[in-house]
Amino acid sequence: MKSEFRHRASLALNVVLAVAAVALVLHKSKSVPAASALATSPDRSEIEKPTSTQESKMPLYSEAASPSSKRRWLIDQLRAMGVPNNVLARIVLADLDKQWTSRATEVSKKSWGDPDTMAALQLENDMSRDAEMRSALGEAGFKQWDRENMIREVNRGKIELTSAETDATYALWKKLQQRELELKQAGVKGEMDEADINDAYEKAVSGFKQQMNALLGDERYAKSQQTDEGAAAASLRQDFARVNPNDSQFQDLLKTEQQWNDQRTALDKQFQDDPSSAAYAEQIKALDAARDQEYRQVLGTNVFDTFQKEQDPGYSQMKKYETLWGLDDDKIDSVYATMKYYQKSVDNYQSQARALESQGQKVDWDAVNKNLQQFADQTRQALQNYVGEGNFNKMLRNGVFQPNPPQLTQHSPPPP
Repeated sequence: MKSEFRHRASLALNVVLAVAAVALVLHKSKSVPAASALATSPDRSEIEKPTSTQESKMPLYSEAASPSSKRRWLIDQLRAMGVPNNVLARIVLADLDKQWTSRATEVSKKSWGDPDTMAALQLENDMSRDAEMRSALGEAGFKQWDRENMIREVNRGKIELTSAETDATYALWKKLQQRELELKQAGVKGEMDEADINDAYEKAVSGFKQQMNALLGDERYAKSQQTDEGAAAASLRQDFARVNPNDSQFQDLLKTEQQWNDQRTALDKQFQDDPSSAAYAEQIKALDAARDQEYRQVLGTNVFDTFQKEQDPGYSQMKKYETLWGLDDDKIDSVYATMKYYQKSVDNYQSQARALESQGQKVDWDAVNKNLQQFADQTRQALQNYVGEGNFNKMLRNGVFQPNPPQLTQHSPPPP
């Protein structure tokens, strides 16, 4: 999926740059007298005199200039021609993505795709993104683009903000972004493990939400987190495009989705001080299950089950690579059903253990983990026997099946 996106972005950039080049040529040609006018000029000496066209030629960058300088030159020319700032930002982003893809491919070949090396390169790309965008767009253009991004992320409900509120929100948002980069850097350096990073980031997000709530007040902040009705409807219709629900079904689906959003917002607020708690995770799971059950009633069991399969990344991968992995439709359905049964059984077993612990009963977590691992091994062996060891190993390498359940301990939150 990422490579397809990068390919499309590269193609888009080529088209944009081609259009930009043509536009520059056309813009340049406007200041040059037409050939017919020159031919009919009564004074030949006037034709041969240097004209103001020579003075109006736009400065060209040197071929030895850095990619950053070349981007800035192009953006300055396009801005002078009246191209909007948001279009300029998309051009820069596409060029940066092309540059990143090229570099990542080169580094991946040299490092044999070493995960630590690629993670460090991704971090470097993330940390330099703002500086590159600022260099290309200029300070004013960067802030305009960056604030528009902030509004889309933070103010989904599109409430009216004062100038002071916008400034304060932007400062909080940038602070959260910086914290995320710091945590990623700590992970790359080996200073924090993934669990500690997740906890720290959840704490930062919780703090951001509290500060936003204090800035806007309970009611306005809640409205700011609500997705615009038109956008929500469009997004939902896209999600269910393959199902193609009729108008009545779609309205029922939209109502269910809106109720889920309201309940999720209330739940987030309730657990904003403890977002990693086991109780929060359990309630989120119950909320999702209730929504899915409503969807199933609206669409029918067969249609909804098919929809769920198509939304599942593992199922999509098996369909995409069925020839390479020695699969067919029947095998894919069987493997998918086995994986779903495995995951549901693991979830139920973990929930039962947590329920006993919450009732004050002592739980032998070593035995729980041993049983979970035994069940995972049995499922893995069954799937391997069914599709063949080589094909199953391909599926494992591509993350279709996760054979090792997380190790649970007393009071540790369940996996998401």
